[in-house]
Amino acid sequence: MITPLQGKGAMVDPLRLAAVASWLMAGAQPPKPIEAVVQECAARLRAAGLPLDAMIISGLFIHPDIRGIQIRWTGRNGVRRVTFRHAYFETSDFAATPISRTIATGRSMRIQLAPQDPETDTAYATAFRASGYTDILVLPLINFDGTVSGCIEFATQSAEGFGEEDITALRRVQAPLARMKEFFTERFDKQITLATYVGEATSRKVLSGQIVRGDGETISAAILFADIKGFTSLSNRIDSTDVLQVLNRFFDVIDAAVTRNNGEILKFLGDGVLVIFPTPDDLTAQEAAAQSAMTAITEARQALADQADKPPIAFRAALHMGDVFFGNVGSRNRLDFTAIGPAVNLCARMLHEASSRDARTLCSSRFKDIAIGLAGVPFTCEINGFEMPVEFFILD
Repeated sequence: MITPLQGKGAMVDPLRLAAVASWLMAGAQPPKPIEAVVQECAARLRAAGLPLDAMIISGLFIHPDIRGIQIRWTGRNGVRRVTFRHAYFETSDFAATPISRTIATGRSMRIQLAPQDPETDTAYATAFRASGYTDILVLPLINFDGTVSGCIEFATQSAEGFGEEDITALRRVQAPLARMKEFFTERFDKQITLATYVGEATSRKVLSGQIVRGDGETISAAILFADIKGFTSLSNRIDSTDVLQVLNRFFDVIDAAVTRNNGEILKFLGDGVLVIFPTPDDLTAQEAAAQSAMTAITEARQALADQADKPPIAFRAALHMGDVFFGNVGSRNRLDFTAIGPAVNLCARMLHEASSRDARTLCSSRFKDIAIGLAGVPFTCEINGFEMPVEFFILD
């Protein structure tokens, strides 16, 4: 049952409890991942005399795919991170949880797990009871601006449940935990949201301070341009909603294949994509990057072929190896973290050449020389902006 916050007495060490609050307010030093902070916080609370067997911190985000995250600690299984997509927060299961109500109302709740009552039990209470818990305290974690975007659940397996002194002690760490949660979730929110729009490696560079126009570095990379074959004709024949579905299917497949093979999508360009596979200026590493790029193309095409229940999607690809400037380019008020340089320009023009020759995959002679065991049909042509004719290879 849900009751006001009250309970029996307990033996809580006030000095250790104060030390926990001070440690949290000081930033839980030394720096460590949020999972390690939660695990250490739980250990400190137990050492202060609290009958704590589970501690779960929940936070909400503005990420387009991930809506919420939980850091779950239990005395039996340790700590782990769980993420939730937007759809879960629209379900009746979530609406029935104390988490939903605590975040919505900003009010604390206590759930005492008396003997099972099939008529009033929720899935939430049933799950906790099945794991041996007897009492749950849910506290809102209030942000600096007064909003609530998370909560913390404390649970015990003690037969007596939480005592009055236990509840008071746990509420004394509520505000310090809110500051900790706000810091970590805000940083995590920035990281995952920024990574969604600019890529994982680029987001790390931006968050590390590489935000001034011209900031960047020259790196060696395998470069991949790809686009959907016949997209212009397709987009003129079908509804815009169906066009978006085609694009999203293509981009999902490319992103998964590229990420698995240590590449990074830098840009979506209409129906096309610019990808780099960064590599040190080392022949063995460059050979590995070239192989990764080829593997990503193969995996993406296989993944599309496996979608037999959906309209087929074919794409072209162009591959090159060279030096690129990877950094901030743009105006004073609108910057773009991207890759530029002659190598990128050549690869982009190769994709156009692949279209004109109806080739699925094209690579430069430089890429072919680096890639191990690669065979193709050579041809030479003039490329706008390049003084000398350039040799390419059709890999179909």
